[in-house]
Amino acid sequence: MRKFAAMKTIRIIHEKCLRCGACARECPQNVLIQSTEKSVPAVEQPDNCIDCGHCAALCPSGALEHSAFPQENVCEVREDLRPTPESLLELMRSRRSNRSITSRPVPENVINDVLEAARYAPTAENSRRVHVSVIRESSDIQGIEDATMRFFLRLARILLHPIVKPFTKLFLTDLYKQAPALEVFRKRWEAGERPSVCNANVVLAFSAPKGYDFGWQDCNLAYQNASLMAEAHGISQIYLGFVQTACKLFGQRRTAELLHLPQGHRLYAIMALGVPALKYHRYTRR
Repeated sequence: MRKFAAMKTIRIIHEKCLRCGACARECPQNVLIQSTEKSVPAVEQPDNCIDCGHCAALCPSGALEHSAFPQENVCEVREDLRPTPESLLELMRSRRSNRSITSRPVPENVINDVLEAARYAPTAENSRRVHVSVIRESSDIQGIEDATMRFFLRLARILLHPIVKPFTKLFLTDLYKQAPALEVFRKRWEAGERPSVCNANVVLAFSAPKGYDFGWQDCNLAYQNASLMAEAHGISQIYLGFVQTACKLFGQRRTAELLHLPQGHRLYAIMALGVPALKYHRYTRR
């Protein structure tokens, strides 16, 4: 049996409306229209609404009713909880890629807060097409580590072969310079560590549907939100560029299997989370 989407309803209670026009001015789809300066805004073509929530958040008198935002989901902003510009800047200045991670598990409430922060990141046209895969099974993380290391070691054997090495040095300078670091990674990996994922016990993969034009932007905005929340909790968060580079070369199918991506999704960012072993007491001016 075919299912139909519920009809979207937006209603303005005339008796409550202050006629300020804020909802109409800020509606990105022109669903709310104020014809004159002091008239009650009218609702036109509600199905064009993208559910951004600007109108519900702006209305000072609670005169706007929206089926996507029932009153219990419209919350007053706690100004006393908002960070000051100084405190937010201090968080950003002191945030570092702290790669000394312990084996202690990341608390569940921290993971939930990090995911909630990512969910509240802006997306193009409020499409909210970002998906965050949470990978915490030791075998799954080991699989990511092993696949990454094996790939780069095979590649290095080819590109650093005595016959090929001069061309690698000339045309693939960055890769050539990374050879010593890869050797360090190899020794750590063979000793039982997970250097590619920084020994993390939680990995977050940010993906969006393949072909979506703003996947990279939306995923990295979500990543930034998640990173700041992890930092606020005192949790290490590291961008796994080594793994991401490997995933680009693995191909879509293999990457989706390793990172448990939804069908048809492409990876755009990947983060390691862990309880830090060290604490940075200072930051350096840049």
